[in-house]
Amino acid sequence: MEIDASDRPAGGFSIERYVESSRPLDLEGIQWEQSREYPITPEVVRAVTYFMDIEYQTINYLRDLLAAGAANDPEIAVFLSCWGYEEMFHGRALETFLKQYGIEVARERLAEVRRTVTWRERFEAFGAKLLAKYNRHFPALYLSWGASQEISTLMGYQGLGRRANNPILTEITRRIIMDESRHFSFYYHMARKHLSDPRAQRLTRWVLTHFWSPVGQGVKPDAEVRWIHRFIMEGEFGKSAIRHIDSIINKLPGLDSLNILDRYTTALGPA
Repeated sequence: MEIDASDRPAGGFSIERYVESSRPLDLEGIQWEQSREYPITPEVVRAVTYFMDIEYQTINYLRDLLAAGAANDPEIAVFLSCWGYEEMFHGRALETFLKQYGIEVARERLAEVRRTVTWRERFEAFGAKLLAKYNRHFPALYLSWGASQEISTLMGYQGLGRRANNPILTEITRRIIMDESRHFSFYYHMARKHLSDPRAQRLTRWVLTHFWSPVGQGVKPDAEVRWIHRFIMEGEFGKSAIRHIDSIINKLPGLDSLNILDRYTTALGPA
């Protein structure tokens, strides 16, 4: 699946249509009982757990966005209400998949994940509040960052489905990707609108250059973030995915040649 929202019309995203179509993840027809016919490796369990934890962590990220004033924009406020709701159901779907293999996710563990906030996440939340308070171009930064995270997540689910070699999980990730592509479309089109001012472009470019981090950084230990990146972005698929993500984000106003995924991957070095 190729997602390139940059080729769509500038007004291609309709918040009204998004709200009307917002719903829990469609799991109709998933043959859960067939899951055990397809063994999964410990690495796949680790990866699915990572994605599940991040989906469930959305409520904390949403809290920080609201505290930073992201919901002051009416369109963003409406989107965030639906976005958090849909992300929670992604986590539930992945949890249900794990249960088919006898892997139970304790409620206490999920609460612990939500309490596990690293210094980096605290720093980012504090910085977002300051920027939102003193810089009117904060929405451009937030939306551009969100676009990079959503398309990374989308491609990450493609990589997970590919590496798992499990038709049940592949179908689940395919359906999640449909949601993630709508989320990405919102962030991307809104970011392009807010980046019309060169000052917004300069702020966004500087912050993404110096502080951008992949999905899960700040929630998961650094070693785990590095592991999931290498696991998902392995081989030719990973190289192609990184180029694809960078090429789309680079098309946002003022972000040409930014290449945030390539920079991160290069900084990681060999495994």
